[in-house]
Amino acid sequence: MKYRRGVIKLVYNGFMEATNSKNNGEKIFNKQQTKYFIKLFTNDFIAKYLAKNKNLVVVFEGELGAGKTQIIKWIAKNLGIKEIIQSPTFALWKGYKFKIKNKEFLMNHIDLYRLNNPKDIFKLGLRKNLKEPNNVFFIEWGEKIKKFLSAPFVGFKISIEKNNKRKIIING
Repeated sequence: MKYRRGVIKLVYNGFMEATNSKNNGEKIFNKQQTKYFIKLFTNDFIAKYLAKNKNLVVVFEGELGAGKTQIIKWIAKNLGIKEIIQSPTFALWKGYKFKIKNKEFLMNHIDLYRLNNPKDIFKLGLRKNLKEPNNVFFIEWGEKIKKFLSAPFVGFKISIEKNNKRKIIING
């Protein structure tokens, strides 16, 4: 399966089962297959994108408990990050180093849940860091900041559906 922006929709339940909707055809994936999709997204999209661009911004939208942090954990693992990834709800921003083809990058995990005014994140240096090379940003509660981003970004929109299933729409 290849990632195509704006085409893939995933649906998963507590075990991250997924549906890939393409041309109205659906296929059910189990947790391992969903993790494999995230691996493909990491290797086929993120790695190739960073080979041609100086940084990447991915915003995650969805209600509390939708799975934003879980997907970021899987991406981080696929990037080779060994540290335990936790949502930086109270710290707001946490950085993790990783390498792609001997080139060092910094994964910036940002959680905007507690911010009433999303512009406050810019006071912590986000605007400057967005311009710095070799930075990857994963921003939880990204709907709060999308309209302030001047850099292009990829969006993961996650919604909780019936029977504890999730729908993930990726676009950018």
